[in-house]
Amino acid sequence: MLTIAAAVLVVLGCGALVGFTLESESNARFAALKVDVEEVDGMFFVDASAVKAAILENDSITGTFVADLSLSDVSNWVHAIPAVDEVRVYPGLNRTLHVHVTQRKPLARLHISADVPDQYLDENGALLPLSSHYTARVPVIHANSAEAAMIGFKLVEATREHALWSAFIDQIEVNQEGQLAVIPRIGGARINFDSLDHLESKLNKLEVFYREQITRGNLNAYKNIDLAFKDQVVAQRYY
Repeated sequence: MLTIAAAVLVVLGCGALVGFTLESESNARFAALKVDVEEVDGMFFVDASAVKAAILENDSITGTFVADLSLSDVSNWVHAIPAVDEVRVYPGLNRTLHVHVTQRKPLARLHISADVPDQYLDENGALLPLSSHYTARVPVIHANSAEAAMIGFKLVEATREHALWSAFIDQIEVNQEGQLAVIPRIGGARINFDSLDHLESKLNKLEVFYREQITRGNLNAYKNIDLAFKDQVVAQRYY
């Protein structure tokens, strides 16, 4: 009988404790907001202060009942910042609301004309507005539309992991026929790729050509380099 009585008391005690805890949780309020923005290759298109401002514009957080705050709403407020990629929102210890943010990474800058504001193209080829706080050092693609720029974007994608070519390409021009040319960061030559067909072969030919010119010391002697012809590089000198 004593054992049964003790068990009943334990159950009743646990029930009271759970009830007290639930009531306590329903009355709990957030005490602080902590924002963490993940760095992307030294780029800072999103900072913690901008994320906090986007949240605080909608809710003060501090003093808000935990039960009344929708974490998905907080995520949506942060996603309104164009350069934000992913958002994780979760309550932590000491009634702190944690917000972890990752940034979209620009791979190229699109220039259409002087009358159209430049935009970035991110890793997925999606347009991303420029930032007033940070400028990414990425190749500039000159094209008459975002759709036409995709062939230049494919060249950026194909060379982004290659240390030589990612540092070499400064600007990419795409004409109305979809043919592309590259303006390098070294030398004064305009390099005609025509298309991305046989790209690896074209890059290999170009590397051999430049290494030979560096050896001879006349890297700036050419104004046009054409890779459109099979198994050869056609170069036009300055006269």
